Amino acid sequence: MRPWIILSALLLLVSQTALAIDGPAIGDHAMVVTAEPLATQAAVTVLLEGGTAADAAITAALVLAVTEPYSSGVGGGGFFVGWQQDDQSSYALDCRETAPSAASRDMFLGEDGSADPALSRTGALSVATPGLIRGCWDLHQRHGKLPWARLLEPAIDLAANGFSVQEMLAQRLAYHHAHHRFDLAMQEVFIPGGLVPQVGSLLRQEDLARTLAAVAEGGPEAFYAGPVAEAMANSVQHSGGILTVADLASYRTVWRDPIQGEYRGHEIIGMPPPSSGGVHLVQMLNILEGYDLAASGYGSADAWHLMLESMKFAYADRSRFMGDPDHTPIPVAMLTSQEHADAQRSRIAVDHALDPTSIEGAPRGPESDHTTHFSVVDAQGNAVAATLTINLSFGSGMVAAGTGVILNDEMDDFAAAPGTPNAFGLIQSDANAVAPHRRPLSSMTPTIVLRDGAVMMVTGSPGGAKIITSTLQTIVHVLDFGMDVRQAVSVPRIHHQWYPETGYYEEFGMSPDTRRALESLGHQLIARSPMGNVQVILRDHEHDCWTGASDPRGMGLAQGY
Repeated sequence: MRPWIILSALLLLVSQTALAIDGPAIGDHAMVVTAEPLATQAAVTVLLEGGTAADAAITAALVLAVTEPYSSGVGGGGFFVGWQQDDQSSYALDCRETAPSAASRDMFLGEDGSADPALSRTGALSVATPGLIRGCWDLHQRHGKLPWARLLEPAIDLAANGFSVQEMLAQRLAYHHAHHRFDLAMQEVFIPGGLVPQVGSLLRQEDLARTLAAVAEGGPEAFYAGPVAEAMANSVQHSGGILTVADLASYRTVWRDPIQGEYRGHEIIGMPPPSSGGVHLVQMLNILEGYDLAASGYGSADAWHLMLESMKFAYADRSRFMGDPDHTPIPVAMLTSQEHADAQRSRIAVDHALDPTSIEGAPRGPESDHTTHFSVVDAQGNAVAATLTINLSFGSGMVAAGTGVILNDEMDDFAAAPGTPNAFGLIQSDANAVAPHRRPLSSMTPTIVLRDGAVMMVTGSPGGAKIITSTLQTIVHVLDFGMDVRQAVSVPRIHHQWYPETGYYEEFGMSPDTRRALESLGHQLIARSPMGNVQVILRDHEHDCWTGASDPRGMGLAQGY
């Protein structure tokens, strides 16, 4: 067992803060919740060594790039939302991928003029310029404390020496291998000898270990210039893509002003565009604040009806207005205003469901669960919520030969043909059209909730189009229905995204009577597989401690000290 895992396990055993079987994890001082146990353990060890929430977030992000390669990685990007307790300040760091300089509006259209999903979702044309390494570096420069190289040690160790393959990874490798989605370089890493790794087998990624070691020593320049950058660009171009060394060298993150809102006396801090998450989370909370959800009760047809209606409005607005704020005006103030929520709430009736086609959105023509989220709070009360992705499972299906870097397929998050659904069924407008250097619209919703000037909740989820609604419901479960952190992530969820015109529910928890009541109001509902994989930290003020829970839909771990 690695030394950093032993240290974490021993200290947690002594303080008796390991995850309880039937309850949340407890931490008197700090808490980490990620979608993968090794990432949680490595991040907790960083906190135990005196690292900040930002330090722990960097370590978690890079370990997840090794152990959860279907969801995120150094060939992808994402968003960090943070809170600094000492000066009461919040921040939003955008390390979203960008379109290469040779990108063009119609690059994913087929001969008949319609969008060709195969071009934007698999292979070289789907690859955007990755941002995660630069994002981690910039986060460390501003809010880190431990040495940069120290934060990469667990990821390098796990890539070089291997880790035990878990069931989810084995299943996804088997699926993609059977569907012939991996290029030869990807197969060499993940399907060694043509055999899919079995659960419990050891998976090594030695090329990735060398790449990470170079970054540990040389910083982001070892990734965005030199041999690694040249290998990424060459791999893409040799397969018909357009990513260049110049695109990599010119990549920069953006520090943005977070979205801010209020709900039931709490302050909401979220990610601004090019994420749609923060804007539409606040928009839906503004609508719902006008109702007494607590009186209706969790799981009631009345409460779920109101949430479904608020979702329709938010996703219709998403289709119309959202894109890269550096290239197109986004009416953030209007969308998050109480006046806008009041106007939309006035159209909601308690006795029938709105026809989604009556809500104005982008013109209609004829996003996936493969993202990761984690939440961190350190002993000083600083917090980071991070949602990271390579878009679809295993990104483009390509590895840059000799680097171990899985290349994203983030170009599918643009509107390949405005008005045509993307991989997640989301309709989008010209505001999110493909253009050089643009950042594609995202649903990622890393969120921090404050009460009385201190962190009360840190949350977020993967899940493509369902990210925003999974995050919304987790907040409502706590603030309206009084759930503890374990209950809040475990109970069933619903979802509506305006188009298509059906809503979704998790069949394992909605009673037939409730479903019939919703359908009698006019809702069209379809049962779906589990939605989201929420990772939440919640302050327990009564017992003066942190509580954490990882969604039982996944295989994550909450751990504190």
